[in-house]
Amino acid sequence: MQKLKNKTMAIFFAILMITSTAGALAMFPTATAHNTTTDKSTWTFPSYSYVVPAPDPIGVGQTGAIVMWVDYPLPGALVTNDVRRHNYTLTITKPDGTIESQHWDRMTADFDTTGIQYWQYTPDQVGTYVLKFDYGGQVYTWPGTYNGDIYSPSTRTVNWTVQQDQLPQPVTSYPLPTEYWTHPIEGQNTDWWLISSNWLGSPQIVNRFQPYGAAPNSAHVMWSKAIQEGGVVGGMLGPSSDEPVKTYYMGGSYNVRYSNALIMNGKIYYELPYGNSGSGGGYVCNDLRTGEEIWRVNTSATGVNLVPSFGWLESFDDGNQHGALPNGALIASVGGGGMYGGGGSTYWRAYDPDTGRLTEMNITDVPSGTSVAGPKGSILRLCLVNYGTAAAPNWYLQEWNSTKLISSPGGIGQSGWYTGGGSFGGGSSTINASLASRYDFNKSITLMNGASWTINSYSAYNGYLLLTQGAFGGRADTYYVGNWYGANITCISTKPDTMGQVLWAKFFPAPSGNVTRDLVALDQDNGVLIFEDRELLTHTAYSLTDGSLKWTTPPVDQYDYFRSTTRCAYGNFYFCGYGGILYCYDDATGKLEWTYGNGGEGNSTSSGLVTAWGHYPIFPTAIADGKVFLATTEHSPDSPYYKGALVRAVNATTGAEVWTSEGWGTGMDANYDIAADGYYAFFNGYDSKVYVIGKGPSETSLNIQNNVLSLGNSVLIEGSVVDIAAGTKQDEQIARFPNGVPAMADANQREWMQYVYFQKPRPTNATGVDVTLKVIDPNGNTYDIGTATSDAYGHYSLMYKPEVPGTFTVIASFAGTESYYQSYSEAAFGVADAAPTPTPTAIPLQSVADLYFVPAVAGIIVAIAIVGAVLALLMLRKKPIAIA
Repeated sequence: MQKLKNKTMAIFFAILMITSTAGALAMFPTATAHNTTTDKSTWTFPSYSYVVPAPDPIGVGQTGAIVMWVDYPLPGALVTNDVRRHNYTLTITKPDGTIESQHWDRMTADFDTTGIQYWQYTPDQVGTYVLKFDYGGQVYTWPGTYNGDIYSPSTRTVNWTVQQDQLPQPVTSYPLPTEYWTHPIEGQNTDWWLISSNWLGSPQIVNRFQPYGAAPNSAHVMWSKAIQEGGVVGGMLGPSSDEPVKTYYMGGSYNVRYSNALIMNGKIYYELPYGNSGSGGGYVCNDLRTGEEIWRVNTSATGVNLVPSFGWLESFDDGNQHGALPNGALIASVGGGGMYGGGGSTYWRAYDPDTGRLTEMNITDVPSGTSVAGPKGSILRLCLVNYGTAAAPNWYLQEWNSTKLISSPGGIGQSGWYTGGGSFGGGSSTINASLASRYDFNKSITLMNGASWTINSYSAYNGYLLLTQGAFGGRADTYYVGNWYGANITCISTKPDTMGQVLWAKFFPAPSGNVTRDLVALDQDNGVLIFEDRELLTHTAYSLTDGSLKWTTPPVDQYDYFRSTTRCAYGNFYFCGYGGILYCYDDATGKLEWTYGNGGEGNSTSSGLVTAWGHYPIFPTAIADGKVFLATTEHSPDSPYYKGALVRAVNATTGAEVWTSEGWGTGMDANYDIAADGYYAFFNGYDSKVYVIGKGPSETSLNIQNNVLSLGNSVLIEGSVVDIAAGTKQDEQIARFPNGVPAMADANQREWMQYVYFQKPRPTNATGVDVTLKVIDPNGNTYDIGTATSDAYGHYSLMYKPEVPGTFTVIASFAGTESYYQSYSEAAFGVADAAPTPTPTAIPLQSVADLYFVPAVAGIIVAIAIVGAVLALLMLRKKPIAIA
C-alpha cells in the first residue's frame, strides 16, 4: 500500500492546531514550585491521543488522510527549537484482518510545534478499517521547569468505512484562460503558473533564458510608450549636401536606454533616460498589459542613486506562514566595488513593487560572490574565501542564503518584511547580512596552488560550480592581453547531497596560433561547458562530469568574428551575431540541428543593398516559451539607421520563423529585451519607444437592422471585430481609428501593426478574422448558419433565410487567434407568418346576347323604379278630400 507524506497538508493542520491551542497553551500549569531546590519530585502528566481519518466514508482505491496528535503541545515548544512529541505508532487492521503499521520516532514536520503527524493512505478493500494510534509516552528531556517529568502513554482506536462507490475527485485547478486575463491570478487557478512568469533579472534569469511561462506567438502590439524623443528630428537637421537626415540618438552601445527592465506581478519596470544618458531620469512602473503608468520615483531622492537591479520574490515557510512574501521587492544593490560599483560593502535597499515606496528595509554587508537562484525564490551567494595566504592558501566555499535574512534570529521576520525587525528583528530596519547565521555552510575545499581563483558566473545551485584560475587564451598583441598560456578549472558539485565535493580539476592550455578563447556558455542539464575560439570561428565543448573533450564545431560565418553571442536552452546552444545566421547545435553532441537566416522567405536576414553587410546582423535577446527572440543592432551605426531591421521570434526546436516586427535593437548586442507572462517587451531604437507584444483582447459586435421580417424573406446579419488592446486607445490611434482598430489575421500582423503603430503605409492585402454565426430558432434548436470573414475595415456580413416563424437568437463568435483572445456578441430578430393570399372569385363567361340584353333589362328596371318614385312623391303632396 503506497503511503505518501504530504507536507502541504501537514502545514495546514499545523496552522489549525496552533490556532486552536493558542489559548490552551496559556493555561498550561506553570508549576512554580516544581523542580526547584525545594521540590525535586517528578510529575506525571496524563496524555490524550486522537486519530481522525478523512474523508469518512471513502471509496476503495482513493487516497485519504489519517491525522494523529496528542492533546496540548509540550510546554516550551517553539518553531525555533526541537521540543516535540515523540514515539507515535499507527496500526491499521484491514477488513480481511491484515495488519499494517507505521512508527515515527520524530514527527515528519519537525517545525510543527503541535505534534501533529499527517499520513496519506490508500485503502484497497471494501469494509471497515480499524485505526489504532498509540502514543508511547516520553520523558521531558529539555532544560527548564519540566525537565525529567513524564508524559504518559495513551491510545485511541477508530473505525474507517471504505465503500465501493467513489467520491468525486477534487478540483486540482481550473482550465487555462481562453479570454483576456490580468493579474492577480485567483488562487484556485493553480495551473495558470504554466502561462504566468516574471523577469526578475539575475540570478533568476541566467544567460537571457526565461524557463517559465508563455511568450507571444504573434507580432500583435499591446501598447507603445515613448521614453524620450526619438526618430527623425526634421527642420534644419534634414538632409544637406554632405549630411543625411538626422535622427535622435537612441543610446547606442554606451548610453543604453532600457538597460535593466524587469517584470513582476504583471507590471513592467525600467529606468528612464536623462539627457544623453540612459539613466538618471527616474524609475517607472507600467501595467504590462495596458501601459498605464502606475508610479514613478526619483531614484536619487535620498542623495544616493537607488536604482533597482533585480526583483526578489521569495516563498517563506515556517510554523505560521507559508507562501511568497507580498509584494516581493525591487532591490537596489549599492556598493561592492567592481567596474560600476561604488566601492565598499554591498547593501540592499528595497522598493515596494506595487507603490514605488522606498521601504525601510536596509540589508547591510551583503557578501560579494556569485549569485545563483536557490529554491523557492531564494538568492544564494557562493563565496570563495582564502583564510590563508597566496603562498599557503586555505580555501573555503561558503553559501550565503537570503532565506536566512527572514527566518533566523536578528533577521527581518515575517511581520517585518519591508520594515525589518518584526518577530525576530527587535524593531530595527537595518539587517546585518554578514552574520554566520546567514550562511548555509562554510566548507573547506582543496584547490591547486595559487590565490587567483574566481567563481564562474555560469555556476548554479543543484548543479555545477566552476572555479577558474588564469585566462583560457587571449591575444598577446592586443588589449585582450592576459595569461594566454591557459587556465585551471576546478569543478565542484552544488547538489545538496554532494555539496562542495570537488568533481575534477584540470589545466586547459591556450589554443595555438595566438587565438582568443573564452568560456561562453554552460549547460547544467546536459553537463557541458562551451568555449569559443574567436579567430577560428569554432566552438569546443568539455564535459562537466570529468572535464573531457566532447566536440568541436566547424567554422561559422566570417562576419561573426566582429561580435557574436552564445546562449544555452532546451539542450541546445544558439549562436549568432554579425554574420546574420542563427545556428542551433545539440550541445550534448555538437551536431548542427538547423540554421535560420540563410534560407528563403521566412528564413532570411538578407538586406540586399540596404546594408554593407548584405544581411542584417542578429543577436539573441531572450529565449522563452520555446522561442528564440532576435534583434538587429550595431556597435555605432550612423544616423539615420539603415531601414528594415526587425525583431524576430524563431521556433527554438525547428528554426521556423514564428513572427517578425519592426524594431531596432538596444545596445551593441541587443541584450536587454525581456519576455514574461505571455508578453515580449523591447525598446525600439527607430523611435525610442518601449513596445509590448502579446495576445490582446478583442470585441465582436453584431447588428441586425431589419429585425422583424416576414417568413420567406432573408435577413442581413452584420457586425465587426476590432482590436481593443490599450494601445488602440492611445491618442494617435484613437484619432486615426475613431471606430476602432480592425482585427487582422495572424499572417498580416506585422504589416498591420506597422501601419497602426509604426506610421507605415496601410497594407493593401490585409485579411480580417473568421466569425462563426449560429442561430437558436424558436424551437430551441441551435445550428451554424455560416462563417464570415471580416475585411480590412473589420466588417463582416452574412445573409440568412429563416424557415419557420418566431423569434431567432443570433450569436456571432470570434474564436480568437494567436493575436487576440476570443469574443462574441448576441442579437435577435423576429419572423412573422406571411399574410394569406385571398382566393380569387370565378367570373362566368357571358354570351354576346348577355352583353347587350342584361344591361338593357337592368336599364328598364331602373327607369320603372324612378317613375314609381316620382308618382309616390306626387301623391304625398296631393291635398286630402274634405268630408261633410
